Amino acid sequence: MAKKPSREARKNTVYSWVMVPITLIIILLIMSGVTNIYILGGIFLSGVIIGSFASSYVPDMRKRENKNKNEYTGLTSKKKIISKNNSMKQTSNTRTSTKQHNLLRSENEILTLPLDELSWREFERLCFLYYKGKDYKVEETPEGPDGGVDLIVHNRHHKAKVAVQIKHRKSGNQVTVKEIRELHAAKQNHGCALADFITSSRYSNVALQEADKFHIKTRDIGWIENNILKWRDQEAKKRKLA
Repeated sequence: MAKKPSREARKNTVYSWVMVPITLIIILLIMSGVTNIYILGGIFLSGVIIGSFASSYVPDMRKRENKNKNEYTGLTSKKKIISKNNSMKQTSNTRTSTKQHNLLRSENEILTLPLDELSWREFERLCFLYYKGKDYKVEETPEGPDGGVDLIVHNRHHKAKVAVQIKHRKSGNQVTVKEIRELHAAKQNHGCALADFITSSRYSNVALQEADKFHIKTRDIGWIENNILKWRDQEAKKRKLA
């Protein structure tokens, strides 16, 4: 990489940018018959002053605050400004996206919004409301690291606790075998004998095989449409929300 010129060399370059055209103007004036020394001297002196003033703005690139400036003019690079604005915009969009992703609206709103407009937290709450509405004793795990369990449902038929993991995602994003294994380990950490996995998507074939191995019930979008969403619509009518 070529070594950048020193600040003094850059100042001399800027000074030359000013003085070269001034000198050419003086030569042209002399060739045109202008011999008044005061006029010619005044033009030359103006060039010297302007050149010195312009070169004083050449930044010292060793200083941190000058890293985004043009090394000759001392002005902030337009590309840097655009890059900074884009970065700020992306950060703002990311924060907005994260905020929407973590959104948790009221129960009545959750019961009336389309499934694909619910955040993952709202989908978890919808599942909680479903079990509660079906007269199950259900607990939400505390916010934060849940160890792979979102709800604990008390199964009245088997008289056992069921660890429920819930994933709200797009249909193309399948539940993996890794997530099934995590739920199997997590159910034991929560003292549950049984486990259910609920997703608004589907499962990979390997994940389904692993779930069978660990006796984990897999609920996909079809189950949600036939159970949770039907209950939701009935509940919305019951609350006179529809």
